[in-house]
This record gives sequence, structure tokens and C-alpha cells, in this order.
Amino acid sequence: MKNILLIFCIASFLFFFLGCDLIKTKKTVAISYRQFLLNLTDPDYIARIDVPETAVITSFDPTGGNDDFNHPLRPGPEGWVVLADLKGPGFVSRFWFTGAGPKHRVRFFFDNERNPRIDMTVQEFCGGTFPFRPPLAVYENYCWYNYVPVPYAKRLVIMTQKGGSQPDGGPKLFHQINYTALPQTSRVSSFNLKLSPEDAKALGDVVERWKNINQFKCNDDKFVSTNIEITAAGKQSVILPAGPAVVRELVIRPAFEALPGVLQRRALLRDVILKIYWDDQPEASIAVPFGSFFGSVWQKTSFSGMYFGMTNDSFYCRFPMPYRSKAKIAFENQMTNAVSFDLTARGERLPAFPPQYGFFHADWNRTTERDIGRPHCVLNTTGRGRYAGCILSALSLDKNFWLLEGDEIMNRGGEVQPFWRGTGLEDYFNGGWYYQNVLCRPIHGLLFKSFFRTVQYRVHLPDPVLFKNKFNMIFERGPDNNSRGWMESTAFYYLDQPRAAGSVLLSPENRKPPVDEPQLAGFMLDLFNYERFGDYRGEIESIEAFLEQYSDSPFSDVLKLRKAACIERISGIAQSRPMYEKIAAETKDAAAKEQAKTLLLFHERNSRAMIGLYANMPARCFLDGQLVTETLHPEKLTVAGLELKPGRHALAIQCRYHPYPAWVQACLRTHSGAVLTEPSWKQCVNPSGNWTAVDYNDSAWQICGGTGGKGPPEEPFIWIEPNAFVDMQSLAIGLSCYDPWPDKTKTVVYRHVFEIPEPVTDSK
Repeated sequence: MKNILLIFCIASFLFFFLGCDLIKTKKTVAISYRQFLLNLTDPDYIARIDVPETAVITSFDPTGGNDDFNHPLRPGPEGWVVLADLKGPGFVSRFWFTGAGPKHRVRFFFDNERNPRIDMTVQEFCGGTFPFRPPLAVYENYCWYNYVPVPYAKRLVIMTQKGGSQPDGGPKLFHQINYTALPQTSRVSSFNLKLSPEDAKALGDVVERWKNINQFKCNDDKFVSTNIEITAAGKQSVILPAGPAVVRELVIRPAFEALPGVLQRRALLRDVILKIYWDDQPEASIAVPFGSFFGSVWQKTSFSGMYFGMTNDSFYCRFPMPYRSKAKIAFENQMTNAVSFDLTARGERLPAFPPQYGFFHADWNRTTERDIGRPHCVLNTTGRGRYAGCILSALSLDKNFWLLEGDEIMNRGGEVQPFWRGTGLEDYFNGGWYYQNVLCRPIHGLLFKSFFRTVQYRVHLPDPVLFKNKFNMIFERGPDNNSRGWMESTAFYYLDQPRAAGSVLLSPENRKPPVDEPQLAGFMLDLFNYERFGDYRGEIESIEAFLEQYSDSPFSDVLKLRKAACIERISGIAQSRPMYEKIAAETKDAAAKEQAKTLLLFHERNSRAMIGLYANMPARCFLDGQLVTETLHPEKLTVAGLELKPGRHALAIQCRYHPYPAWVQACLRTHSGAVLTEPSWKQCVNPSGNWTAVDYNDSAWQICGGTGGKGPPEEPFIWIEPNAFVDMQSLAIGLSCYDPWPDKTKTVVYRHVFEIPEPVTDSK
């Protein structure tokens, strides 16, 4: 049955994408809107090397400098600029935009029509109105993006208003538009905001699948399910069933618990090399450190993408891996300890190797501060194929994020100029302005952010990057390749024939993770990353690794207490209470003792609550008209215990002015849930009346809006004093005032009204 379905899908895709034979016959082929949507949910589409390729239009600086903004295609009508003028048939697969507020407008003119079919604010176009629905169209990490396909039959002109926000004293509009030009033999209908019921349902299906990434789990048959044990400095391999076949899911779970200590568990990620061989080739087509292949670059990272991730210590890869006759998965253990793995490969036998598929490859490369003056090479390969995406980590040694100012540049053989020039490293990964906080999406994400390190990924599923004989992709090392830092990448790609991976694997000593001073100062931000992904076990391991490496830290007892608080999140208070009591009774650290007592008091009865306040300006927090806590310390979370009865309540935070970066962040933890600062709160500069009272009328106040501040903290505030209060900083959003503030001696107030429910009782 699966083979029949596969053949049907192959035929459908050939028909849709007009492979070479169909093009030669000059037949006209109609492409429905549902077929465009299909690409967004079909994992096998990434392996196709016979599809029409993407092209990109960006606002890159044509002089080669760093002013990658305000470079439209041409002027438009008064007050407007033209970003793109595309000849049909074709479709836009990705729209990315930043530098403008939510009311900034965009217009799409189809087929020489005088009036735009799409005329809306960027907020409406990127997630604010149907059919541009999250998570396909969103504003997050300080950029707007939209992956909803926009087809056009004859012509598409995209315009935007001039102007934009004014960082550094002037408007800066950045844009990237990916589009695909279809063969003239194809027939498409230009996009219409009023989708048919069938198309609306198909779009809804895509939205639901992107929301629930578990729907991409593989249900194919098990090719192999086995345990592998490898001695120190040993090698082991697994032979897959004879082809033709395709592996659609590879799941590997290391026996981390058998290794002596957290640092050895982390070493496994880098010092075990994963290699995969196709069809009796003498050299591996995939040669990558184990963790880097799955997105766990410097440490285990729990996340779920469409094509790779890690959950419950099980690492998975869902890139389709077709082969003609043979396949071998090999491990090289370069550790001083023996290791073992549980391995499961799922896939499907094929009647023949599908000619429109490529062989899967993966390359690993690292460059360091010694490579200053040269870009970081992500991929340099020959042959016919498709670049599928990459995982990139970056660490700046200059104590800033200037390294992220480097653009991505792609070249193909025989072209005088690059066919792809980006506008900044984070822009390529659907971020902006050095990102806000970590997130995971099906085909892109930010897996790690601290000072000054990031790990990010992107997969080119709806926007194929194809090449015929050569391909090279680089990231600039900041402007002029002049930033000191480390860059490390895993490139995923397909070739029409299996070839040796281009990895430069280095020795275990030279593969060690880089260590930098801000890395230690920003350790709390590492823990926040785990909490934002809900990975409390990962946070525990990170704390254990820190204590194993820095046993003399003055914050050892506080971090042990935070570890106990993570255990509470996993298993409940019964498991953690003895640890809280032990630390409260035995520690000589006054901060650890006080925090342990606060946690114990919170759990004495359901009417207890804790309020945490964190700001980099003087701030006072009021609950129902009473001052409950205040802070003057930009590097420390202030926490106070209080009583909170069921009913309606008002939180209000009063702050003084502070220049950028400025933030205030609060979390009220109750036994019925947490009340967190977030963009839905209201704000007012110098309000009148009794704004601390529950019944105060704040209807005239503005909603904060946006997505909140970076972090917090944001440089130059790097250090956060460790504390034991899990989730109280990581899940709260930092608020900043964007209202006019002419008199900086006046204060701003943020306010939120909420309900505490009555306790549930049994009715017998």
C-alpha cells in the first residue's frame, strides 16, 4: 500500500512541478492552490532535486557594506517604494520584513491590476488576519514573516510605505522576499483573499500540522531496532536492509546515565562522530559530531522541529534518506569512556530509486577567531543537488553581537555575482535585531541565546535552493569579516550521486566547546533557555555541570536549591520539600537560607503567593493598593512572600525613566497559576488618580503591545545573580514604555487586573 501511495505522490509531484519530460512536451498544466500548500507539510519534498528553484530579493547593501536597509527595487507612488516586480507565473514562498511598526502598510498588485488585492498593515499580513494565520505568518523575535504561498499568474508588484521605525536616528526598512518562477507551461490563479472552502480547509490543515509538530512523526516500518555498544576509541556500524529504500526517521538514544558525570555526557555530543554511507561508497556522505547533527551543539537541547530535534534524550532526524542498494550507519567513539546507543531506523522499501530524489549529505565545519578576515564556510560542494538548510552556532569574543551583522551569501558555479545575498545573520533565520528569546518552529528556530552566543537553524522546505554543478554558502564574520569569534555549522543537502562529506572534523581536543568570560557571567540566561522550552531536566543537568566544573562557586547552595525547584516542577513538592528543608537548616549562605524559607512558606497553604520583581531602573510593585516589593538592583531578582485571597486583584508597577535598554519584569506565583508581565498589560505615563486600586478605571490607558523587551537582561546588563525561583524570570516578558515621555522626571505605570479562582472543593 505504501509503495502505491509513494508512486502516486511521485506522479502528482512530477505533474505539479513540471519535470523535464513535461516541459519538453509543452503541455499546459494547471496548479491548484492546494498543491502549493502541500509543500509545507510534506517532509519528502525537501529531498526533491527536480523542482523549480527559489530566488530572493533583499535590501542588501549594493556597495558591500553593512547598510542592508532602505534599498528597494525602485521608487513607487508618492510615499511608497517598490520591493519586487515579478513576472508570472510564479509564487512568493516567504516574506520577511523588519524596521517597521504594526501599522506600516504593504500592497500586492496582481496581473497589472490598478487596485491592490492585498492592501493591509504588516501586522495584518503577518498573522493578524485570515488567511495569513500563525504560525505560518507571525511577528516574533522582532521581525515580521509570512510563509503562506502567494501565487501570481502574470505579474506581481509588491510595495511598502516609506519610513519605518527610527533606530539610530533614521528609518531602516529591511526586507527579504523568496519567490519561485514557474515554467511558462504552468497555469496558476493569482492569489485571492477569499479562499474557496476547500482551500481554506487545506490551509487550516497546514496551520494545525505546524502547530502540532508531533504530527510529523514517522509511521513507516522499522528497518532496524538495535542496541550498539562501543568501546573507548572504538567503532561500530549498523547495516540497513537492502534497497532501493528510503529512511524517513532515524532515532538514537544514548545511554547518558552510564557515563560518569555531566561533563562526560556533554562530551559524547562532540566526541562521538556519526557517519552514514550510501551504496558501497568508500567515504561517508554524512560525517558530523553526534550532537551537532541533531541540533544539540554545545549541550543537550530539548526541542521538536519538523526534521530534527531531541525529546527525553532521544535524538531524531526526519530528513528523507533514499538509497539504491545499501546503507550503513557508523559511529566513531573518540571518548575515553565506552558508550552505548539504542538505534531505530524507520523507512520504506521502494520498487525503484526515485530519480527526482537526491542522496542526503551533511557537512560539519568550524572556524575560530584565528580566521578573522575570512568568512565562515557553511557548504562548499560539487555536483547537482539541493541545499536543504543548516544549523549554525556563533560565539562572539568581542563582548557584543556584532558578529551577527554578517550576511549569508550563496554562489553557484558559472555565476559572476552571488544569486543570494542576505541582510544579516539573524534575518536569514527569521529573526531581527539580534533576536529576543529562544523559540522553536517547524523549519526555523533559535535554540540558544546568551551573552554572546546563539544557536539557530533554518530548513529550506518551501523555498528550494538548487544547483547544477557547484554550490558555496558562507556567513560573513560580521561586517568586513572583522569580528573575533567562533562559528560552527552543520549543512544539510542532497546530491544526485553519493559523495564524500566535506566535513573538517578536527581532533577531540580542537572540537571542545569555546569558553568565554560572558558565558560564565550569563549562566542564568542558559537556565532561562531551558525553562522557555519546558526542559527542567536539561536545566538540572546544566546546574550539575556548572557545579561539577566550578565547585567553589559562592552560589553553589543557591544553585542546589534551584535544582530542587526544578525537581518540584517535574515531580511535585513532595520530592523537593526535604531538599528545601535541608538547605534552610544547614546552609551558611544567607541568600540560600532566605530563599529556601520563602519556598517553604509558599507551600504551607494555598493562600500563599510569591511576587518577583526585576528591573534595571528604580521600580515599585503594588498589589491591591499596597506596596509589596521594590527594587533598585539591575542584577538581582527581588522576591517577597504574601497572602492572596480568591477574587479580583490589581497589580501595578511604577518605574522611573531609563534610556535603552530599559525593562521591568514581574511574576506573581500563586497556587492556581502565575501572573506574568506580558504585552497585554496596560501602561500610562504619569497617571492621575488611585491607580493602585482594584476598581480604578484604566480604560484610557494604552496596551503595551509588541512582544516585549529582549531578554531581559540586555547588554550592557549581562550578569544576573543566581536565585532559586524557577520560571519567575524566564516566562515573564520584560516591559518597556514606548509612549511619548516628554518629562523624564515623571514615572510610568504598568497595570494588570486578574482573578484568583475559589479553591475547588468536593461536593459530597
